[in-house]
Amino acid sequence: MKTIVLKCRIVKLLTFLMVIIPRLALGDANLVHTFRLTDTSIRDLAYELDPEDNEDCLSLGALDIVFRADNYGPPNVGVVLTDPRGRRLGFDPLTKKAWQTLPMAQGYIDCDDLDGQGSCRGVVQVCGPVSGTYKLEIIAQKTTAYGVSISGRSRAIRGNSSLHCSETDLNNVTIRARSRDIILLNYSRDPQDDVTAQLQHTGQMQSRESHSHRHVVVKSAEHPVAGQ
Repeated sequence: MKTIVLKCRIVKLLTFLMVIIPRLALGDANLVHTFRLTDTSIRDLAYELDPEDNEDCLSLGALDIVFRADNYGPPNVGVVLTDPRGRRLGFDPLTKKAWQTLPMAQGYIDCDDLDGQGSCRGVVQVCGPVSGTYKLEIIAQKTTAYGVSISGRSRAIRGNSSLHCSETDLNNVTIRARSRDIILLNYSRDPQDDVTAQLQHTGQMQSRESHSHRHVVVKSAEHPVAGQ
């Protein structure tokens, strides 16, 4: 899949990211490429076709997630994204499991010195995502603060020269070591809908006050379709 955002020096991982997957983990039986469809809360959707090539990224839409943690080098958090059909992309640094079952998606670490502080950021890109609720797990190796930027682009409409894009951000979220946050992302290919996100603290080490829901602000914009 062609990279949509970011140029420069990129550390690409064949399966995915975070904390750079050890070679032993890649050959271990814990490397999971299938997912049991037990979570029905994110799969109650009308059927939509998956993308088959890069051209479908323009016609069917896109979902981009960029995240970073407050530390030097690769983020101290791992990420696992589960789509509405139960397919996963990502790496869990606590269980050492990795997934890549989304048809047209990629994840990688960008270690270009973007802010002058030597920090890297993680990128997840999904071409032609199906409509529905996505589960984004933020998994902490160490206590840290992280931020997530999420942008969604709708499917193209024939005869319309613009694409509907919307963005939402979570900044300076504190997460404790060996705990997990879940961000529920609502995405639709429909140009009339915005991407939205809801943060849920679920880790056992989180304080009682942090077991709450946090809604985030959505910014939307119309962008011209390239080449039209």
